[in-house]
Amino acid sequence: MTSTTRRKFLALATAALAGGSATGCSIIGGAGEAITGSESSETVPPLDDSRTLIAYFSVPETDDPANMTDNEENSVHIVDGKVLGNTQHVARIIEKRTGAEVFRIETAESLPLDHEKLSDFALELQEGNERPKLKAQIPNLEEYDTVFIGYPIWWYDLPMPMYTFLEQHDFSKKNVILFSTHGGSRLSGTVEIITKTLTDSTVISNAFTISRDDMDDAEAEVGNWLDSLGVS
Repeated sequence: MTSTTRRKFLALATAALAGGSATGCSIIGGAGEAITGSESSETVPPLDDSRTLIAYFSVPETDDPANMTDNEENSVHIVDGKVLGNTQHVARIIEKRTGAEVFRIETAESLPLDHEKLSDFALELQEGNERPKLKAQIPNLEEYDTVFIGYPIWWYDLPMPMYTFLEQHDFSKKNVILFSTHGGSRLSGTVEIITKTLTDSTVISNAFTISRDDMDDAEAEVGNWLDSLGVS
């Protein structure tokens, strides 16, 4: 199936699931019911901030807060005049609450920031089941007991660099807590995918997801989610 054909197929399938509505649709993300918050209730062991890590993948399509296009605005959130990717913003909120260390997941080669080019590139990677090379790996993962892992939903799935990240790191015996941002497709089965990938770790099913349309409420929503996890 060509990229163009698949895009049409996904758009039609999504419209059908959403009752024919394309409201909230994005090329990287998808349409559907926009729901903010966690999927279930589950607590985690008390966190030691020195042994807790936040690892996230985020691709803001601009770093200029002026004259943004609609697509650029959808990919970012502005805090105190600084442009943050949506997933990056959620990671910052978790960092503020937990005091955990932060690691940004980045590809070795820069990704295109033009929305259409990035969307096409993301789909090509997915269709080829490719594993893009990462800029760096976590150098001291063994020092952490709990790892928050954050990512956007791209084409109803994990971004392919996330597969590289998960496969190149040993999360054995660790508690893994997931958070994501989306354009309407919620968690899109990614909790199950990660749970099956990280077979020797404890993946908390109470994952967090928030729509790009609800980023103004992110601090409160993330706080409620962390409360539900018992994170103080």
